[in-house]
Amino acid sequence: MTVPAGERRHSMFPIPAGDRGWRRRERELGDRVAFLHGEVRDALGIEPSRGTVLTSSASWTEVVSDLAQLCVDRLRAMAGHADETGLRTCLLLLDLHELAFDLGRHERDRRTRRLAACSEGLARMRVLPHSTDLLDHACEELVRRCGFGRAVLSRVDDGVWRPWMAYFSNGDEFESWFTGWVDQPIRLEGRTPETRLLTECRPVAVYDTANAVVHRSIIVDSGRSDSYVVAPLMHGTSVVGFLHADHHPASRRVDDFDRDVLWAFAEGFSHLYERIVLAERLRTQRDQAREILSSAVESVSDFCDASIDFSPHAAVGAMPRTPVAPHPFATGHPGGELTARESEVLELMVAGATNGAIAETLVISEDTVKSHVKHILRKLGAANRSQAIARSLGIAVHGDGV
Repeated sequence: MTVPAGERRHSMFPIPAGDRGWRRRERELGDRVAFLHGEVRDALGIEPSRGTVLTSSASWTEVVSDLAQLCVDRLRAMAGHADETGLRTCLLLLDLHELAFDLGRHERDRRTRRLAACSEGLARMRVLPHSTDLLDHACEELVRRCGFGRAVLSRVDDGVWRPWMAYFSNGDEFESWFTGWVDQPIRLEGRTPETRLLTECRPVAVYDTANAVVHRSIIVDSGRSDSYVVAPLMHGTSVVGFLHADHHPASRRVDDFDRDVLWAFAEGFSHLYERIVLAERLRTQRDQAREILSSAVESVSDFCDASIDFSPHAAVGAMPRTPVAPHPFATGHPGGELTARESEVLELMVAGATNGAIAETLVISEDTVKSHVKHILRKLGAANRSQAIARSLGIAVHGDGV
């Protein structure tokens, strides 16, 4: 189920309180960059760089480097003639170097923090009970924890890409354009990054959509993305989905580290999804096995609670109402009377049971049945089973002299 960010009443994974301190630190660094930008411009009397972007932290290091180079060039041009402007330029150069060091440390900490947040996000999702919960929270984790502005989860099947779920830092975006793309088929062909993912199975960073081959209808026209990263979701060796992310609505473009963060998340998510789907399948099979065993136990219990009727008028294997103890047959033959077991065998013979059926009913071996039949024939003076059955029923047969 796809839910727009603006309609989520409460996140299962709230933003940590430390995030505010981190953002405050970034604002302070941005203020320092803006301040020194103005100071250098005033001190040197020139515009340090045209079109300089100061709103994106990704550009700050480059801006500071450009400002420092301008200061060095001015000091060289002075050829050792110290004046008030030269002294001010030296002090600004020292401030710029200090700021560059702080920006480098901030960027290092930011990368470490993003990777740690990615790992923590995957660890939180590991405890989710169902695969649907995992899918519902994947995009939210990427945006709220891993430093992206938007994230989209898509399915891939038989060369077709279908956008599926999304989470936007600006919740209004969801209804404005994404709902129209949900589950719409996009054929993967040509040299787009998504098509290459099917064979290369590696993440891709698109630094400028204006100068790259992309699916413009969804990426540029609808999504208004000027740069983005995309990573495959794997099942074994097959690509079964995509994760797209960018920094919109911020003006910051993606970089190689954004690609690496998304790749780390996509790999971990793929493993988690495979594991939870396998666990769900095993639980289903366990429940089915329990139902089968329960049914078998009930059937065995019913069988054990019943008796078997071996009377001559009952079908072989039928269940009697009242068990009757077998009694010896009087044979009128020198061989003597039948034993209780031989009487049981004879009753089953009369009912038409074969030796195998008699053995199964009396829980004895078939060889034992054959031995009992031989004794019965001898005691009844019968040449075969038919004569034995007839004599037990008082029916005269040819050769009896009756």
